[in-house]
Amino acid sequence: MAGHEDHEPAASVGLEVSQVVELPRPRTPGGQDTARMYAVLTVTVRRTGTAHAPPAATERDPTAGHAADAAAGARLAEVLLIDHSSSMVMPPSRLAAARAAAVSALARIPDGSLFALVAGGDRTAMIYPRRPGLAVAHAESRAAAEAALHDCTPGGGTAMGTWLERARQLFRELPAAGGGGWVRHALLLTDGKNEPGYETRAELQERVERCARAFACDVVGIGDAWETEELLLIARALGGRTRAVADLTRLPDELASLTGRAAGRDVTGLRLRLYHRAGVRPHSFEQVHPTRVALAPDRVDLSGVGTGAGGPVEEYDLGPCGTETRAYLLCVGAPYDPAQLGKELLLTEVELDAESPAPLRLPAPQPVLMRWTDDPDLYSRLDPQVAHYRQEEELHRTFEEACAELKSGRRASAETLFGTAWRLAAETGDTAMQEHLRRLVRVRDSAGGAVELRDRIAKFDVEAARIQTSTTVLPGAHLPGPRPPSARPPGGAR
Repeated sequence: MAGHEDHEPAASVGLEVSQVVELPRPRTPGGQDTARMYAVLTVTVRRTGTAHAPPAATERDPTAGHAADAAAGARLAEVLLIDHSSSMVMPPSRLAAARAAAVSALARIPDGSLFALVAGGDRTAMIYPRRPGLAVAHAESRAAAEAALHDCTPGGGTAMGTWLERARQLFRELPAAGGGGWVRHALLLTDGKNEPGYETRAELQERVERCARAFACDVVGIGDAWETEELLLIARALGGRTRAVADLTRLPDELASLTGRAAGRDVTGLRLRLYHRAGVRPHSFEQVHPTRVALAPDRVDLSGVGTGAGGPVEEYDLGPCGTETRAYLLCVGAPYDPAQLGKELLLTEVELDAESPAPLRLPAPQPVLMRWTDDPDLYSRLDPQVAHYRQEEELHRTFEEACAELKSGRRASAETLFGTAWRLAAETGDTAMQEHLRRLVRVRDSAGGAVELRDRIAKFDVEAARIQTSTTVLPGAHLPGPRPPSARPPGGAR
């Protein structure tokens, strides 16, 4: 129980592995065409008691008393990065909506947490507190922050990497948190894209990489001048979500929801380890729900490889969690030994561990198995969860191809691809993606994927749908058993 055996666990963590264990015997033993094993690892976090609620701050100076509040259990540190470039006043309602949304976000920051408001342009300026630092959240500091927000004058261009750098500097100055850790979260709101005169894409990439693992960041775009690739770059690298908001009256609820979600993610220190047996080759490991993100291990132990006693051990920090479900797709390969035909073998052991200030109930390790076989009825099956997330990947790829065709003026080809995307969205149960597609096409035959492009398609609707494809839905509650594939990928992929 993560070292807290004498206390009631604050949360229970579950771990499940979904796969078909059979693989086809390679045609050429020792060759390069060995099959790959795919498995979905599902991690669930569920609270077992009352949600964590840090005590209210007692220090009335909003820039003092950090250590006392940290010792009392304050966990969230929130930085709101609000676009204050010149475009935010065109029209004026945009800036007014952004300010109202920031106030709604402030209201969701728990008392005793730490926060800052930052104005973003081609450079940054502290809105609240006035000097660089973080304020303690309570009624008076929120009111002061709201007043400062309305006193801030917009102007200049856009360089979002500098906003993220400011957040990183603020989080770096966090005081010791007593027995607990900090949940570092930023929320970035913008109506535009980076301007090369202020920050190039390469400079943005470099600054984003410096911020990776330092804090999480959700990104919200309003208007239609933002660049999809920039927003997704930030959110994917910083473990956040991306939202596109067309209706400014919805903006306060959107920012409040994202801030509230961050405040509820106070289960920290979870780590996932993959113990690969000797000879196993890790090919890929990616998060596939709630968002699609390719992952790199935070730590790799190769000591077993050098001695021949085992394979590599990979460790991934899962970051702060709330009550939620995450899914990961693992792909590994193994050398074939004729003596192992028909035997069930361990490929990888999956373990969840934690260095958490709160007691957690952790699951037992789970195996990823394999069995070489010559029976095509066994090795040709697809695991339903693996198939689901591979269809989600196909949906993303198909939609991107459709957008490229549409942009190039090849409407007939785009129409066909959008129809395929509609069919895939229906098959995966992705109703949110279907709603986005309805803004682009009229559906003639839902089951067959026959659609007709609308005469007028707004840029915002296309880009908002592209953002939607970065998220996935969980497989249906009653998935069928392993099924034959309609088109199995090459190389014996499972």
